[in-house]
Amino acid sequence: MKKLLMSLFLLGVVGIASASDDISQSHKNAALELLSTMKMGEQFSGALETSIDAQLKMNPSMARYRQTFLDFYDQYVRWEDVKERFALLYAQNFTESEIEDINDFYSTQTGQKVALLTTKLMEDGMKLGEQLVLENQSELVRMIQEADKQ
Repeated sequence: MKKLLMSLFLLGVVGIASASDDISQSHKNAALELLSTMKMGEQFSGALETSIDAQLKMNPSMARYRQTFLDFYDQYVRWEDVKERFALLYAQNFTESEIEDINDFYSTQTGQKVALLTTKLMEDGMKLGEQLVLENQSELVRMIQEADKQ
């Protein structure tokens, strides 16, 4: 198991290193600037907490470990430690010119509003999804039972 985990880790590191070799420093810098303009660090922290809460809601017996999860993420999954990787994701998926265009949008008042509301909109969207499932839970149970018969 240790060998498997180490192999996966090394593959990930090599994959990140080789992918980043093809991207210019100015492209990486543009992506980092975009992340800053988007206030991605603030969104990242909020999204982690939202994700933890969603997982704990699905598994209430783990709720007493909420602070432990928060402490773990605060220690090992901090924005300062992952922002370079996020920048690389953006640089791999958008040209430098596209990143500059996106940054121009996020530099506007509307763009800043989008940046500030993104996490809340994601939370509200997840709640809406949960509500729709609950409203139609009996149909889901029926469909699962039907699938079991086949």
